[in-house]
Amino acid sequence: MKKAFSIVMALVLLFPILPSLNMKVQADDVTGIKLEAELRSIIEAGIMSGYEDGTFRPGNNVTREEFATFLARALELPSGPAVFKDVSPAGKLAPYINAAAAAGIIKGGSDGNFHPKATIVRKDMALMIDNALAYLNKTAEYVAPTFSDMDGLSSTHKIAIGKSVNLGIISGFPDNTFRPDANAQRDQAAAFIYRLLEGDLPEPPPAKLYQTANIDAAGNVTRSAVSYESFDLAKQAMNTSGSELVTKDGKIIYMKYNGGMVFAKPASGATVNLYTDPALKTAKTYVSANPKNASKIVYTTTELKYVTSTDQYVQVYIGGEDYYMKPDDAMLVPFEGAKGRGYYQNVNGSLVHSIYGIENNTYSSYNAGIAPSFMRSGQKYYSWDGFSFYNASGHIVGREYQYFQYLTARTTTNYTAAELDAYIKKAVAEREAMGYAKYKDASKKSKILGIGAALKKVEREKHVNALMVLAMAIHESDYGTSDHAYNNNNLFGIQVYDNNPEKGKSFETVEEGINHLADEYFTGADGDWRGGYLTPGDWRSYGAAPGTKSNGINVKYASDPFWGAKVGGHMRTIDKELGLKDFGQYTLGFTNTTDLNVRTSANGSLLYTYNLSRMPVAILQQGEWTKVVSDIPTSVEGYIYSDYINIFPVAGKE
Repeated sequence: MKKAFSIVMALVLLFPILPSLNMKVQADDVTGIKLEAELRSIIEAGIMSGYEDGTFRPGNNVTREEFATFLARALELPSGPAVFKDVSPAGKLAPYINAAAAAGIIKGGSDGNFHPKATIVRKDMALMIDNALAYLNKTAEYVAPTFSDMDGLSSTHKIAIGKSVNLGIISGFPDNTFRPDANAQRDQAAAFIYRLLEGDLPEPPPAKLYQTANIDAAGNVTRSAVSYESFDLAKQAMNTSGSELVTKDGKIIYMKYNGGMVFAKPASGATVNLYTDPALKTAKTYVSANPKNASKIVYTTTELKYVTSTDQYVQVYIGGEDYYMKPDDAMLVPFEGAKGRGYYQNVNGSLVHSIYGIENNTYSSYNAGIAPSFMRSGQKYYSWDGFSFYNASGHIVGREYQYFQYLTARTTTNYTAAELDAYIKKAVAEREAMGYAKYKDASKKSKILGIGAALKKVEREKHVNALMVLAMAIHESDYGTSDHAYNNNNLFGIQVYDNNPEKGKSFETVEEGINHLADEYFTGADGDWRGGYLTPGDWRSYGAAPGTKSNGINVKYASDPFWGAKVGGHMRTIDKELGLKDFGQYTLGFTNTTDLNVRTSANGSLLYTYNLSRMPVAILQQGEWTKVVSDIPTSVEGYIYSDYINIFPVAGKE
């Protein structure tokens, strides 16, 4: 007995539950009973536990094996040999029964049986209590009990009852009866043991942190009163009972399939790593996040599709690929009761993505391109990759990709420098007309004004699509009006990191910054082990298109999981404004195998190798060998055996 009752009771009375936000413990059947304090103390100490359905059933009868077990746990008895013929050594409670027998607390009949399943009566419970007093070397003066129903009892029973009554362990009923042959109940057993120990209870067993739970439409999570030692046991109980959730220390850690979503919420920091393996060893990419207790919301907290989870990882889906997250970085939110979630809509033929901000329950939207053919105006669709769309019930509605989001950056735009400048001038003027302070005098000061010639020069000399570079500049610098643009001639967020967004690289001119993007980032600087975003086989290369968090520049370039979609959306907006000269000029596809060789001609020499699958390609000509736009600037085209390319459907293209 290591823990004083005063401490236990203080915790029980002051902190009966430690709920997290919007959580409550299921109302139990102990509340309000006469012996509530004693029973709760015994439960808290791990001497008595509840049933699978979360109840404790204080009025249930107690069997002989149960009371022996309660005493063995309470006294922390050492193990003993098997002595009873009717107690199987393999029985769940056999170790406790044998320990109590070895301590002299229980005895069997003359036939060598213990009768473990028989209900224990009050007089026999008093006898076991008396034996426990002897084991504890506690002496008590015998005072003859004055109960009216003691006649006919053996002297042994009378002495045991008298001692326990004198010590205040056992009491009778208001009508001055003891009811010695009445069945003992669970609350009585708990009270007798509690008084036997005078509140000096054993150290509680290690906390069982796992519980099953349910959630209602209002988002209230109700946890079962029964706890489990491991995630596996709790998950098994959840499946058996039909519950919806598993919690650990009050936090949701498991949901049913298609039961909710995941938000990136680390303890600290502005990003969360996504791993390709459940052991969380290989981080492929990262996503934007806000810490759990952030005082200021700076970034978008990424929403991901929930796949499954354990207490060791959370499996999610985003951008076309499954990933794994650390449980501490993940907030699991069931659909039922969720205040909001991201969605897509067909708005006048455009695909508009509304991103949900979980911290302040708001939405922000952007134009991602052309609405897929199956989308109906006024309806909401849900997607975690921007090409597979589901209804609210989780059923697939259709799949279509955005052309510019997957168009390789090594292609060439059909627009001239003058046409690009004309669009820039018009777009900047429209921003200024909004009246926002950040766009004040933008038509005179914007750093993207007049960059058309520089963009086309980079396209011509370095083989980087001028339209894509312009779209990146618009997105990253807010039409050339950001502080980085004004102060550093930095249009692309170069060396601007999530943990220190105020700083970034400075350039003498805007054109210098454009060339730096093409040389140092896209092709890769000499001596930079990370290589280029567009150079196949380099560390940063996951495909030469804007892409997603699965493939493309977006994998390593930006924590925003929708960066590629936003850049593609700007490309679509510019193309639509200038006459649709670029949309649909190429057939697009993905490679479908790893270590794929691209050759100089059909059956020709090696040009380069795609180490990864699902690399986006722009197709120039189809046949047994498919001619594609080369991803290296020293060659215009390459050849891939056609079996290794899958053409995908594009929104807006028949």
